[in-house]
Amino acid sequence: MKIINSKYLELLPDFGEERTEKFTSVILTLIALSVFGLFAINPTLSTIAKLQKEIEDSQVISQKLEEKIADLASLQQAYNRLENDIPVVLESMPNTSFVTQLFGQIHSAAVGSSIRVNQIQNSEVELFKEIDPSKKYYSYSFSISADGTYDNILRFTNILTNMQRIVNINSVSITRQGETASSLQFNLQGIAYYKR
Repeated sequence: MKIINSKYLELLPDFGEERTEKFTSVILTLIALSVFGLFAINPTLSTIAKLQKEIEDSQVISQKLEEKIADLASLQQAYNRLENDIPVVLESMPNTSFVTQLFGQIHSAAVGSSIRVNQIQNSEVELFKEIDPSKKYYSYSFSISADGTYDNILRFTNILTNMQRIVNINSVSITRQGETASSLQFNLQGIAYYKR
């Protein structure tokens, strides 16, 4: 057994020599620095990688926020241009049927165009109907029977179609009244729109 041990010992470097001691201490120092460096530098490297990723994400978010700010500024400018028109648009389709208000506007248009209204009638308007969320608007039809000259009838229909409230004229029928061609009777059928 002593022989085997001595053979193994011969394989080992002779630590007695100064050169071998320096070489061994340098190697052991490098191994220790590598091991300790790996444990000490690894968290630092992972922190650097994490911070780099956060910086890249922050730059992307910053760019998107700048785009949103520019879009909001553009929308604000568009809103400012349209701000005076908003009440007109909202009044063009009222929140309720306002039948009497519409008939008052029709009567005013008739007076302004020298038309004599014989009859104004509206179809049934459901005031307490359940609101259907899929419907964007509701409507009811109305009819007008009146007398006037051809030019006055044209002026009346022009005033009616240019009212602030949205009104659609479905049909107009004109018949001669009596023997004079200047006096005509006309019937107009239209639709008025509203929302809820």
